[in-house]
Amino acid sequence: MKSKKNHKRVSRLYVDSTLQLGATLSLKDEAAHYLGRVLRLACDDEVILFNGLGGEYRTRIVAQTKKNLSLEILGFSALERESPLQITLVQGIGRSEHMDVVMQKATELGVQYIVPLKAQRSQRTDTKYLEKRQQHWQKIITSACEQCGRNRLPVLHPAQDLSHYLTAQSEQLGTKIVLSPTANITLSALPAHIQHIVLLIGPEGGFSDIEIAAIEAAGYTGVHLGKRILRTETAALSMLAVCQSRWGDWG
Repeated sequence: MKSKKNHKRVSRLYVDSTLQLGATLSLKDEAAHYLGRVLRLACDDEVILFNGLGGEYRTRIVAQTKKNLSLEILGFSALERESPLQITLVQGIGRSEHMDVVMQKATELGVQYIVPLKAQRSQRTDTKYLEKRQQHWQKIITSACEQCGRNRLPVLHPAQDLSHYLTAQSEQLGTKIVLSPTANITLSALPAHIQHIVLLIGPEGGFSDIEIAAIEAAGYTGVHLGKRILRTETAALSMLAVCQSRWGDWG
């Protein structure tokens, strides 16, 4: 009986570098440590690289030291895994662990733009804290793209006040939705064909009545998912999954 060969999964890594066929790319510090020490890759192992500009590159490790690692770029694939539905997620800032989940899973679910939103019930919205979280969230998004196969990173915008966001985005195109437990309609009431959705999700405790009124006055349609009140991270991910199933690349 013939033995089955073990097919080793090829690791993926995002690099903020120009990639060109036939060139050799040198990695050091965190990237080299991750491939060499964490994943324990060695010379002749293959790695998929992408730089967020589209497509991915097949590479092979050709040299390795404790602090540096060199890869030869062997081939390019124009493969894309982006949804035809463009989604902008405007997420009310909540607890750190909940925001981490939203950043990771929203990336996996195909969101193209993410806007952290400072709402009335948001926690920890001081500038110094948010600057640190911005860097942290960007790393989570990058890691999620490496894991799920996306070759384009979602755009993470700086945190914004709700009033500023509504004013600045007053001319934004797309179907504008705000999740509200007091809304009278569900997603099934929306048009059958949608190409771009802007989705507002409140923080823990949701948006206040005053905020909901301002959001709806800015052209957003209030919808609900059902009778149960969902946590902010559950609400965001549930809405994204339903949107991808109805208008995106699921099903």
